[in-house]
Amino acid sequence: MINMRGSWSPYVVAAEVKMRRTQHKGAFLVVEGRSDWVFWKTRRHKSCQLVNAEGKHNVVKGIQRLDEEDISGALGVVDSNHDYLAGTDPISTNLVATDAHDMECLLCRSSALDKVLAEHGDPDKITRFEKNHGTDVRTGLLERALVFGQLRWAAQVDEPKIGLAEIRIPRFVDETTWSVDAAGLIRTVAQESSNDAVVLEERMAQLPSADPWYVANGHDMVEILRLGLRKVLGRISSTIGQDRIAELLRAGTTPSDLQSTGLWRDMRAWEGENVPYLVLAD
Repeated sequence: MINMRGSWSPYVVAAEVKMRRTQHKGAFLVVEGRSDWVFWKTRRHKSCQLVNAEGKHNVVKGIQRLDEEDISGALGVVDSNHDYLAGTDPISTNLVATDAHDMECLLCRSSALDKVLAEHGDPDKITRFEKNHGTDVRTGLLERALVFGQLRWAAQVDEPKIGLAEIRIPRFVDETTWSVDAAGLIRTVAQESSNDAVVLEERMAQLPSADPWYVANGHDMVEILRLGLRKVLGRISSTIGQDRIAELLRAGTTPSDLQSTGLWRDMRAWEGENVPYLVLAD
């Protein structure tokens, strides 16, 4: 394996696959990062090798390079991010994207969330939250992440560019009430990017209607979930970090969860069009 971690590029990704192809006749699954590599490690076919490309750009352009050189059997899996919202189609038939903003969103939408709540939540607190708010925890989590996602979306599509350096989730989520200070978030980001808060709020309001699972950011959701589990939904220690919650979500995802996604169906379709290469475990 090429030892260039930290300085990977599309060229290096393509070179890695080509080098391995001299010894490996099965498929390659090219993923964005370490967490994706861990997720797919136990869910890939035994004949499929994983390649951590260290970033979406490297996956997309690396697959494009392999296409240009007619190297078969490599499938890239990427987060949709804002591509779906922008109506951007994949540049290759050897690329598939999550049917939500990112992988973490898919996990929060799955039964894995129920397992995390069972492990770290307090049943009485969860019942109280759902009764007081008239919604389940999953919907409540999505609603709380949505304003952050809308702000990130507005930053992608509008000028002048919005500075997002100040979007630190704990700063704007009160863990004692599990409420989001949306006004404070917008005001702070506007100040940091020399924008007017009223104009910024208007720009967010003018965003087109879209599936909220494509708007919300999964990393935001995991952190908001962690904060909710501190007091409102449970009583976890402050030493339990976002990475631990993400680990539990990955581990709690069942085959049925994965098979219910458009991502899984697209990967199966790719296998059908690229015989004999297999990427998914039986």
